[in-house]
Amino acid sequence: MEIKQSSEVNSIINILVEAIKKEQESYDYYYNASLKATKPATKKLLLDLAEWEKSHIEELKHHVAELKAQREIDRAITGG
Repeated sequence: MEIKQSSEVNSIINILVEAIKKEQESYDYYYNASLKATKPATKKLLLDLAEWEKSHIEELKHHVAELKAQREIDRAITGG
């Protein structure tokens, strides 16, 4: 049972790590687009979108850290 559960947690962590990469790409896209924007409203919108992506990155990193910590606790408890 432990191996299956650990494998599932590792899969979820991998999915979240990939999601972080996608969010980072989106952040970079919006931020770089904001540097090229000439209208203040457009620049603000793009920077707001970039910040939104940044908040997603932080939230996903938090979930990864929680899962890794729980995985270590589970290993310590089960001796695995």
